[in-house]
Amino acid sequence: IGIDIGSSQISIAHENALKQGISNADFLEGNIYELPFEDNSFDAAFSHAVLEHLQEPTKALLELFRVLKPGGVLGVRTPDWGGFLIAPSTPELDQAIEYYKLLQQQNGGNPYVGRHLRSLLREAGFTAIKASASYECYEDLSAIGEYLALRIESSETFDQAVEMGWADSQSLGSMSSALRQWSQNPDGIFAQAWCEAVGQK
Repeated sequence: IGIDIGSSQISIAHENALKQGISNADFLEGNIYELPFEDNSFDAAFSHAVLEHLQEPTKALLELFRVLKPGGVLGVRTPDWGGFLIAPSTPELDQAIEYYKLLQQQNGGNPYVGRHLRSLLREAGFTAIKASASYECYEDLSAIGEYLALRIESSETFDQAVEMGWADSQSLGSMSSALRQWSQNPDGIFAQAWCEAVGQK
């Protein structure tokens, strides 16, 4: 069973499962803080690229702990923006990356939560915790460049940024342009650090 808070993601998951002929998976809209399951329901749970967006990651892990059976296993994976590599660098590109991290923090997330996975799992009651880290290198820079540019350009983010004085419209436009230009550079690289942890209930 796959859970996401966004109905659009649930629709995409259903479509992909149908295309691939997968019949043993279901997808539900739900909130990680209040999962729609009884206690001790699952043998295993996995959270990918979620905790960095949460104001209360421990609360989410406690909810995952609740729905696991005794002896059940949790796996979590989240990026840590303290370890990513991006090149070739320009002042506008560096500004765009710092601004994206600011947006995530202002929305209540933590772009550096990956390094804290071991302690977060321990706080939630998990034992036999194993932690590791790895890198993902994006072959298609246009995907990550466009994603970050669109996040900067989104109307809600744009209006909030100008209103709060985080940036002005000209610098927001420069940051988006820098990301798109960088994504077309044949010598460009984006290597993202991911942190993983596994724990047992």
